[in-house]
Amino acid sequence: MVLILAIMGSIVFGIATPTEAAGVGVGAAIAISAIWSNLGWRGLAESFFQSVLTYASIGFVVMGAVVLAQSVSILGVPQSLLEVVKESGLDAYAVLALVVLVYVVLGCLFDGLSLMIMTLPIVFPLLTGLGFDAIWLGVLITVMIEIGQVTPPVGLNLSVLVAITRDEVNLGRAALATMPYWLILLFGVVILTMVPQLALYLPNLVF
Repeated sequence: MVLILAIMGSIVFGIATPTEAAGVGVGAAIAISAIWSNLGWRGLAESFFQSVLTYASIGFVVMGAVVLAQSVSILGVPQSLLEVVKESGLDAYAVLALVVLVYVVLGCLFDGLSLMIMTLPIVFPLLTGLGFDAIWLGVLITVMIEIGQVTPPVGLNLSVLVAITRDEVNLGRAALATMPYWLILLFGVVILTMVPQLALYLPNLVF
């Protein structure tokens, strides 16, 4: 509870941005572990070392995704793709279904940040150009990225679950256990598509 309050409370009360709240969470986790657990200097150093390894492995993927995204933007792929879709005769919802399918497939291979960097320069102008609301689209893509986080073999949330159990639960078993939630999230995408006001009601009140 202390860790949750430290992270969410710092965001809700405007003390920290979501990125800064991650640092607050690290500090709170160290303090909690030092008080209620047997975390020592050696354990702390090992934690930092493992964090660096994890960050480095993800960093290379993100760097490659950034290069790809910039290349796609410079080459004008989103504009060309929009023209191709318009000439293909597909309606907007057929294109949306294809985009959802692409996110499901790519979610098997890439983490959330890489997925955003790679796809948004193409997907955002494509779907907004077809008339979809930008805020609604942001909510939908967020849900699709969360689906990717529990999709093997790369699903980062699955890796976290495996690590928490100290490999007592393997990746396949964790993926099987999260399947009901995977289906619920996908069903949520269908509901958001059928009832866009679920995502737009509060923003419309504000703006």
